[in-house]
Formats: sequence, structure tokens, C-alpha cells
Amino acid sequence: MNICTQTHLFIDNYGEEKGIELLAKAGFESIDFSMFYPVDSGILVASDDEVREHFEKLRRHIENCGMYVYQTHTPFPTYRADPEKDEVIFKAECKALLASSVLGAKYAVVHPAIMRENRYGSLSAENKAINVDLYSRLIPYLDKYDIKIAIENMFNHDPEKNCICPTVCSSSVELADYVDTMNALCKNGDRFVNCLDIGHTNLSGDKPIGDMVRTLGPRLKSLHIHDNNGIYDMHTAPGFGNIKWGEFCTALKDIGYDGDFVFEADSFYRCFDSSLMFDAGALLYKIGRNLVDKYGL
Repeated sequence: MNICTQTHLFIDNYGEEKGIELLAKAGFESIDFSMFYPVDSGILVASDDEVREHFEKLRRHIENCGMYVYQTHTPFPTYRADPEKDEVIFKAECKALLASSVLGAKYAVVHPAIMRENRYGSLSAENKAINVDLYSRLIPYLDKYDIKIAIENMFNHDPEKNCICPTVCSSSVELADYVDTMNALCKNGDRFVNCLDIGHTNLSGDKPIGDMVRTLGPRLKSLHIHDNNGIYDMHTAPGFGNIKWGEFCTALKDIGYDGDFVFEADSFYRCFDSSLMFDAGALLYKIGRNLVDKYGL
């Protein structure tokens, strides 16, 4: 299994080309390309030809560095409950899907819309209706660009208790249901899979981590791997929180997970002086390689 990581902080600190070169040098075999661009300016409002030109050049550079793009992460949030703003976001998501396809990604992680008031599943039916509409509008672009959307488990904030709480797709059952519902609406083959965010499972999941993996089963094709203390969304490296990584890796093996081991642990780099970012990246790679090899993934 190849070790993958998001590009966000490396590209922010070193620029696109140098950041990618350093991730390759750190050992990573693949990347989750972070498309955290503005939705109302820049590359995501450029013409299709300009988008293709930019990301074709970037893909060549990634491949020249000996890596490939396993998945991408499109801009978020995907919903503001404001029709005008939501239409701007939708158009940016479509451009991000084009860019993902040009990069050669198998999957694009597209966050589900979260209703601000949806806490503890209180508005699950209403929230699902919004998401079915959002994802349905994207299906023609998935067919056009031959790519799949990975739907991720999310969390919300309880202002009364001042803590993280469950919301849309926090439950592994609901997360699986979203994929099944959307694939039933696809006319040209399945276009939806699950992305399990491991840190989010520790904050708002409905089951122990191994059971969540097994509930998703063959739907699980994408991961966001990071650790936390069960209270805050820390996005740090495995071993720096309280997640039971042995249970997680064993469950991956049990379901025959055949994707990459994808880190979303960029806050780990913030533990060190900026001059040590590369060294922290190399350590993160080794942590991932150790887990993968130890559990025979």
C-alpha cells in the first residue's frame, strides 16, 4: 500500500512545484491534492482551457517527481444556505472536478453540505435532501470527467456544551446510505464512494473505528488519516492522540481495502519550527509506512 498525503501546507510554504518535490523527497508515493482555492477568483473561475493547461503542467511535474495523484480535496464548505453564494460554490466545485480529472485522480473528496442547525442528526432528512440535490447536479460532470466523488464523514459544534458533536454523515450507517442513494441515481455506473476521516470518527462517530470501517466495507476507497484526543480536531500524526490504530489497520485488512494510506495530518508540522517542516514530513511518511508494513496492508 502506498503512503499518500495532502499537499496543503507544503504548497502554501514552498509553492506548488517545490512543495511537491519535497513531498516526493520525504518518501510519499502519492498525493491528495488540496484544492483549497478561493471559489470566486483565481484558477477556479478560469476557463476550462486555462484549468486544463495549469493542471496538465502540474501533473507532468508530479509524475516527473515519481508520484501520482490518488485523490483530490475540493473547496469547502460546499453550502452556505445562500442561493447566490451556493451557486458560486457549485461552479467552483465543477472546475475542481475538471482539475481533478486532469491530474489523474481516482477520487475527489467533496464535503457534504452541512445545515448549521443539524446537530445530533436532528435534521438528517432535510440535510440529506440538500445533499442529494447537490450531488445529483454534479453527476453529469463526474460522467464527463470520468471521476468519482468521495463523501466524507463530518461533525458540527454544539454551542451550549461547547464541544464537537455529530451532524451529517457522522454515522457510518448514514455515510454508507449516502453512497448507496447517490449510486442508485447514476445512469453510467457508480460515481460515489466513501472517504472515512479517521480523526472525525474519533470525535463524532457512531461506532468504534474498526466497526465503522467494516460498516462501509467495499464503499470505502478514500481516507483522511490523522489523530486527535477525542475532544479537538487536531489533525496530527498517528501516535500523538488516542485513536486505536491497530484496530483501524486490522479493519482495513478485513475489508480488503485496496486504496492508498492517505494522511490529512498537516497540523503535525505546526508542532515544529518551519525549518523542520521537511523533516516532520519525512517522519510522517515513516509513521505511515510502519503502520502499513506492521499490519500487512
